[in-house]
Amino acid sequence: MSFINPAFFWAMFAIAVPIIIHLINFRRHKTLYFSNTRFLENIRKETKTKTKLKQILILIARILTIAMLVIAFAGPFIPIKQGNNDKPSGLNIIYLDNSFSMENTGKKGKLFEQAQQIAQEIAYSSASSAKYFLITNDLLPEHQYFSDRDAFVRNINKTSISPSSYTLNEVVLKANANVTKEQNANLYVISDMQETFVENISAKLNDNINLIFVPLKAEKQNNIFIDSVWFESLSHRLNMSETLVARLVNNSDEAFFEQSLQLYINDSLKAVAGFNIEAGETKDVEIEYVNTQSGFIEARLEITDYPIIYDNILYFNYKVSDMTKILIINNEKPNRWLTALYASDSENFDLKQVKLGTEQNENFNNYNLVILNSFSEISTGLSANLLEYTENGGSLIFIPDKKLKVSSINSFLNLFNAGNFTEQSIQNTRIASIEYEHELFKNVFIKKEKQSELPIVANSHKFNTFTSSSVRKVLNLENNATLLAAGNYGSGKIYIISAHVDESNSEFVKSAIFAPAFYNMALNSQISNQLYSTIKAGAKVEIKSDKEILSSDIFKLTDKTNFEILTPHRYANKKIIIDIPQQILNSGTYSLYKTEEYISPISLNYDRSESVLDFVSASDLDKLIVEKFDNKAKLVDSDKSDFKLELKRFADGKPLWQLFVLLAFIFVCCEIAFIRLLK
Repeated sequence: MSFINPAFFWAMFAIAVPIIIHLINFRRHKTLYFSNTRFLENIRKETKTKTKLKQILILIARILTIAMLVIAFAGPFIPIKQGNNDKPSGLNIIYLDNSFSMENTGKKGKLFEQAQQIAQEIAYSSASSAKYFLITNDLLPEHQYFSDRDAFVRNINKTSISPSSYTLNEVVLKANANVTKEQNANLYVISDMQETFVENISAKLNDNINLIFVPLKAEKQNNIFIDSVWFESLSHRLNMSETLVARLVNNSDEAFFEQSLQLYINDSLKAVAGFNIEAGETKDVEIEYVNTQSGFIEARLEITDYPIIYDNILYFNYKVSDMTKILIINNEKPNRWLTALYASDSENFDLKQVKLGTEQNENFNNYNLVILNSFSEISTGLSANLLEYTENGGSLIFIPDKKLKVSSINSFLNLFNAGNFTEQSIQNTRIASIEYEHELFKNVFIKKEKQSELPIVANSHKFNTFTSSSVRKVLNLENNATLLAAGNYGSGKIYIISAHVDESNSEFVKSAIFAPAFYNMALNSQISNQLYSTIKAGAKVEIKSDKEILSSDIFKLTDKTNFEILTPHRYANKKIIIDIPQQILNSGTYSLYKTEEYISPISLNYDRSESVLDFVSASDLDKLIVEKFDNKAKLVDSDKSDFKLELKRFADGKPLWQLFVLLAFIFVCCEIAFIRLLK
């Protein structure tokens, strides 16, 4: 048992009052005159003991009455959990879940409105001197410090649904950071307890913080949502056929048929795809169309689904290029096969060729693709420049010379962790297999070629890929040697050919494999910025930029409603990294400006984790309390009739003052009984 006001025990000195009165009454004597006292002697002896007993019982009753009243005013209670001291918590930390899922309805209406009401009841159930710290998904400045009851209630009423989401782990870390070791606090978590909210709990709650879960029960809702979107090809060209893949999720127990997925390009309906989706199914739906515009494309996908609508639209953007810039660095003379391939298609390719030794006059970042033609060795300076170029998003093709300085070339390839050449050469070997699902050959062949129909490579070098590398075989020779390897490095790509591209390998360069491979290498060198990002705390967007950006430059985001906000940025590795401000609450495609110069569109979508309407049950929460919080947390059912009383107990512990007031009344009755009944 502990006490709210232990200083009130000074009032125990009031016990001296009945004691003094008792002593004075015992010293007071009355003189009575009798004519004959010999009959009174026996009476005096019999009543003296009874009188003393009566006075002592009355004294004890009075002392106990005063003691019970003093204890009652001292505020006795049984604390829920002992912290560093036995005082009740004067600090209340309330996490109010204002994520999209709280728009669902329960037995008493909208969950978020219930949560606001519960937060206010917590405030009015606590002592008037208590302090409050509000945690929401918004992380607003006014929520970063403790406030009194009135300010806390005002902040509760001003809170609205937010596109951001928080996790229980983050809530615990936030509470730990705002309560010192000398303080005790109650942490109330008011939420619908989505599974994603309670996943991956690694933080340990401080011992001086009481954790109280207040789960709200949502009614089951059917929901179909657009989870994500991607293109089969990373490059986008004018008049090129696109295959867009949208991942749809049916988070319900009901199947849906004859649904439509609509694609809008620059606010115009471009294509529609129909789909059926079973209960609980995740389905990828393809939409095919042709790019008829160049430049930045602002797009969105839409479905129709009620009553949950915030995840029915997914915004994205990409850039359609009308020209691919290619730089070929020739060790000797230009390659006739590569020249014929790229120079003949001037509508799609802007080709420039330079001789080795003059490439230092070129800015590699001005090109989408750099081809090293017939290289026998590579200098360290050129290696460093090509490494930086690839890291920043460029594509690189390496074609060896007939005479190869293995140590020099391997030193270069080791920078990319790509593999290495050996001194061994390979002659007259047929291509054994093609990775038809690779981006270089996907949709190139109507049917898979038989091995006997594949070309023979007259001369090539022995090349081995590393198992730890992202570079993988795309074309294999019969002896399991690699003819073509492809992989990613940084933001760019690297391709390695082990054969010479000249007349000695004429069967290979004239085959139906050579031209599509090199053509798609060039097309895939067009790397777009990320399609979209998510509105949440710490969200960032990276935009490729060859122009150096200064820290003093001013960037801003605007939308079609004339909304405008400045955004922090930094520049690293040829990329502008934009921090998405927390003030952005609406999904859509925004325009990024550097002062008044248009830079790029940025598409932002709501977090799809809120669309998975799976919730943790009360029994699972009990397990969570045992496993993650060492059985030190409590669970409160907001639907119970004594809910407010439970809140009061968590604020002040289990109060006992009523018991001591009752005891004081009983002892007063005992005193009256002693006076009247003991004659």
